[in-house]
Amino acid sequence: MKQFNLEEYLKNPSRKVVTREGRDVNRILCTDMKDDYPIVALVKSYNGNFQVLTYTNDGAYYCNETSKNDLFFAPEKHEGWVNVIGLKSNEMYCGFIYDSEEEARQNGGDKVIATVKI
Repeated sequence: MKQFNLEEYLKNPSRKVVTREGRDVNRILCTDMKDDYPIVALVKSYNGNFQVLTYTNDGAYYCNETSKNDLFFAPEKHEGWVNVIGLKSNEMYCGFIYDSEEEARQNGGDKVIATVKI
């Protein structure tokens, strides 16, 4: 997970946010509260309900210590295509990651065993 940063969040407010322990942040309600904790977020609680929590600009629940409530950007899944290359003595390796199967096949060589989605 990547540490939350208000400036980065404002560039893409649809990006999924979670707490340090992985609880869902349903929504960030505001980012400009006049306080040391300008971020107000609706966070899923342990019983399935939601609670309103406040945060610093870098997503900290407490100013000077870590907390299970700190904000993070959720991991993003990416897809790509690789060519599996055969080497001597039954060894294999994967080359570069390509955006499409077509691009991977175009850049493969004569030692490509398979083109695989990852």
